[in-house]
Amino acid sequence: MKLADLGFTDGINEIIAITFSKDGKVNTAPIGIIVEDADSKFAKARLYHSHTRRNVETGSKLWVNIIYDPIVWTISAFEDLSEDWFESLNPPIIRGSLAWCEFECEKVKDDNPAGFKLKLIDGAILRKELRTVNRGFNALIEALVHATRYIMNRDSSLLRKIDECRSIVEKCGSRREKKALKILLDHIR
Repeated sequence: MKLADLGFTDGINEIIAITFSKDGKVNTAPIGIIVEDADSKFAKARLYHSHTRRNVETGSKLWVNIIYDPIVWTISAFEDLSEDWFESLNPPIIRGSLAWCEFECEKVKDDNPAGFKLKLIDGAILRKELRTVNRGFNALIEALVHATRYIMNRDSSLLRKIDECRSIVEKCGSRREKKALKILLDHIR
C-alpha cells in the first residue's frame, strides 16, 4: 500500500488527524500531511504544541481520516469531536469519512522542532464519492488555517484573510459550508 492508493497527492494534503491520550481520550484536529512522493509510504507533518503533538510524543499513532464534511472540519479545528461523531474507534473512523490511514510517527532530529516523519502502516478506502471542486469548501479550509493561527497569536492581519475567505464561502459554498463558517466566526469572536 502506498499513499496514492488512499488519495494522497504530492504537496500538502489537508486531513483530520486522530490521536489518543494515555488515558484513551480521543483527540481530533485538522493538519496538513506533507507528501513528496505519493507512490511511497512516507510523509511528513508539522505538529506544533497541541494535544495532537503531546499524544504522538507519548506513544499514540496518528490516524488520518479523509473527509469532506465542513462541519467536521470546523468543529475539530477548535475542539475534539466526541465519540458520537465516530462510526468506529478501532480504527478511528469519523462518520462519512471516505478513507482512513494509520501512521507511525517519529520526531525529526533536525532544526525543525515541529517536524515529524510519518510511515503509512495501514488504511482503507471506505467510500468512493464523485465530487467536483467547491470553492466554498476550499475557502473554508483556508479560513480555518488562518483562524487557528489567529487564536494562537492574535495577529490581526489574519482577520483580513479570514474575511476574504468568508466572502468566497458566502458566494460559492453550500448550506453546510455556510453553517461551518458561522461556527468558525463564533470561535474567533
